[in-house]
Amino acid sequence: MRRSVSPLRRLPLVLAVAAASAAALAPPGDAAAFLWPNVPEQIARALASGDVSERRLAATRVVDLAPETALRLIQKGMSDPDVEVRLHLAAAAVRFRMPRAGDLVIEWLAEGDARLRLAACDVIRAAPTDRSVVALGRVLGDPDPHVRLAAAAAMGAAGLPEAVSPLLGHLDDTAPEVRAEVVRALGRIADARAVVPLIGKVQDSIPEVRRATARALGELGDARAVSALILALQDASQDVRVEAVTALGRLRSDEATSAIADLVKASPGALGAYPGSRSADSGTSSNDVREAALRALGRIGSEAAVRVLLAALAKDDPAAPRSAVRDALVSAGRLPATPADGAAGGGAPQAGAAGGGAPQAGAAGGGAPQAGAAGGGAPRKNTAVPALIAALAAAPSASTAAGAALVLGELKATEGLPAIVRGMQRGVVPLRHGLRALGALGDPAALPSVLELLGDADPSVRREAIRAATVLLDPARPDGRAVDPAHALLVDPATPPDEQVALVELLGRTGSPRAQAVLLPLAKARSAPLRLAVIEALGAARAAGKLGAAVDAALLEALDDESADVRLRAAVSLSRVAGPGSARALLQRLTVAAEQDRGALGIALSGALSRAGGREAKDAKGAKDAKDAKDAKDAGRAADDGDLARDVAAAVASAPDAARDALLEGLGRMPGQAAGAALARMAAAAPIDDRRKIAEALAGHPEAGAALRKLAGDPDPGVRANAIWSLGAVGDRDALPLLAPLLKDPDAAVAGNAAGAIGRVAARAGQPARAAAALCGALSDARPYVRANALAGLTVARARCDGAAARDLLARDPAEAVRLAAADHLAQGGADADRRALARCAGEDRNATVASRCAQAAPRPAPPSGAEDVVVFVVPFDAGRDGSARDAPLPRAPFALVRADGLMRLGVADRRGEVFERGAPPGPIRLAVPAPLVK
Repeated sequence: MRRSVSPLRRLPLVLAVAAASAAALAPPGDAAAFLWPNVPEQIARALASGDVSERRLAATRVVDLAPETALRLIQKGMSDPDVEVRLHLAAAAVRFRMPRAGDLVIEWLAEGDARLRLAACDVIRAAPTDRSVVALGRVLGDPDPHVRLAAAAAMGAAGLPEAVSPLLGHLDDTAPEVRAEVVRALGRIADARAVVPLIGKVQDSIPEVRRATARALGELGDARAVSALILALQDASQDVRVEAVTALGRLRSDEATSAIADLVKASPGALGAYPGSRSADSGTSSNDVREAALRALGRIGSEAAVRVLLAALAKDDPAAPRSAVRDALVSAGRLPATPADGAAGGGAPQAGAAGGGAPQAGAAGGGAPQAGAAGGGAPRKNTAVPALIAALAAAPSASTAAGAALVLGELKATEGLPAIVRGMQRGVVPLRHGLRALGALGDPAALPSVLELLGDADPSVRREAIRAATVLLDPARPDGRAVDPAHALLVDPATPPDEQVALVELLGRTGSPRAQAVLLPLAKARSAPLRLAVIEALGAARAAGKLGAAVDAALLEALDDESADVRLRAAVSLSRVAGPGSARALLQRLTVAAEQDRGALGIALSGALSRAGGREAKDAKGAKDAKDAKDAKDAGRAADDGDLARDVAAAVASAPDAARDALLEGLGRMPGQAAGAALARMAAAAPIDDRRKIAEALAGHPEAGAALRKLAGDPDPGVRANAIWSLGAVGDRDALPLLAPLLKDPDAAVAGNAAGAIGRVAARAGQPARAAAALCGALSDARPYVRANALAGLTVARARCDGAAARDLLARDPAEAVRLAAADHLAQGGADADRRALARCAGEDRNATVASRCAQAAPRPAPPSGAEDVVVFVVPFDAGRDGSARDAPLPRAPFALVRADGLMRLGVADRRGEVFERGAPPGPIRLAVPAPLVK
């Protein structure tokens, strides 16, 4: 899947044009394999046949059955006398994650056929039990090294302390690959009994064993390993050196800072200069070793470590978008100041730092506390931010000063603002890098210093000043300070076109009526980029009175433009700012004028209706009982809003398909009971496409809960999926008994949405226990997206399941979506076992996206206030059969929409190929492979 992000994505109405493979957007019925109803019975009879070839063929077909049927047949067939039958069923047991399957294959561990012993290890690894893991101990002496390796891997994956003694007895296995796997298994189990024996393996003759040992010692988190790991920094293998320095970072041992500093100070080509070193033992380069050393120093975060990192800034390139040195200083700056962190160099590794990678949570010089220990056990204070500020106050090199300012900006260290500004004024901090830092800092107090440089003679400084000012402004908080300097530059003939466009965006971000007055005359600019920027900027904030009416008129006129880009941009801006008075004009154009761009009109009308209505509470008093003229006026306006809702509902009946979904969506966004009642009435006898859209639209009308509950039982799975998701948005705790049984719905989109809805409802109701009671069982569902949304729902509800279910899914689930959700879920914890699981994932998961998520995992902060209504068009990016590229949304396309909170919405797009997500949490949003195509 790919996603192309519209430049309009920062608007409250986000137009996210998501791209997907055309094959992935086939109707759900075309994607799923079809089995005749009598096929399961045929397979069951064949598995009981006396003909071995018939049983073998049937065993290969078990994976095509429904999970409940397949698991019953697997259990019966595991004792089949034929090896091939058992091997096929073992593979099916792994595929279906069959509960307690390990107990069914214990006897296989004594079979003469090595294939059966190997398959037994694989089954136990996928579904371990205490009894089956203990039974693996005798297989560690198997004559086949492949079986021994599989047994060690299964024991490590199970994580049972009972496996430690047998594993320690085979640390000297004759096969190097088995020794390495035994070491990895001991690291995963994380039992302190393994520390001293593993220290001895740091000198193993095989680099891969030494590498695994260094990693395992880091996972064990015991300070006794520090000396051995420091010695491993001199290893001949660069892979071993990377693991050793990473382990020292996990231990946060200040004792190792001096030795690690030598790796940082060495020039990139000199790291092979250690006695006996080799530079070509793998794909790992000397730069990789240096970057690992920088990350380790960032995790240690002591005064000495920060000094080394500050010195490294002198050779750093501040113009580079990312820098290992700056990332390390950011990591150090986010370590919490604590009165005492624990034992020397010990403690569990902090969440979110496995395998390098800066933790993502926390603010300047602080953030959420993370587990871990500062070297020496003495009280530790966070010195990174003060050290950066002190560096700017001295006489640093330009690279050091620029790097220090950029790190303060990324840390959001507002206490560093005066130091950055003074450094820029003294000429110590290069202006363009200082402006970039001020923009990253995000403090509105920096705006005056930025505005002073809008007219700088250096084009690179001007552009950076415009970017920084744009970032520092928020249309929700009108600020007219930037209007005059930006206007002066905008009308200056010497201003380049690209800067004019950037200045228009800046003016839109001010949210000031004076800015809109400046922009209005440019709405018909000849330059297409400038005109598009002006139209978008006019939609950044709603103006009042005559100015607002003038803005609406200019945008309405732009809806008639010949350019589709202009029409689309105008529609989005109208959807953001159009007053209620424009809604009727848009309604008339949408339903009457056939030559209009109905897609653009629908977007505009939907947003305009969101600002109409909502006054029925005043209407309850009635004009007759009004105590003053204001109440009477409000009641009259409420009546007008009710009339508008009825007019929109009436228009649905005669509107063409291209307009019906826009009208229904508009009613969903229109506040007040009149719109909700109209949707509920139409739902009773609407066709399927209308019911799908109504179920989606009712997410804006909690008063129409009865209609949503009825739609949740609709025969069409697309209707059910939308209704259930909407119940997640507006339902109260009384909706949980309705949602829980839907986790078993045969349609994956319905069941997946139910999991997400349960998490959302339980979060609002403050009932994590009820979320756990419903969702923990869904973690074993055969459908990946149901498991993924169950994890995400638990995370949103701040609920946990007993046992190690989430860690097991992170380690062994075949689906990327599930492992990503498991990483997010474990980051919310804080248990040592959760952190170790994330650390292993960061270093071992073969999927780069999953490994990165594990490395950066940090507790989700409290959701920011506010939400965005998001419109997503599902657009295939591949070429059509005629070779031409497709650029139009695909009607009724199945979709999987991943929100910033990790929840995944599943279903079918409307007749325009659109999905409307009401109240999405701020942050990125993307499309994933639709549920019918996920195995």
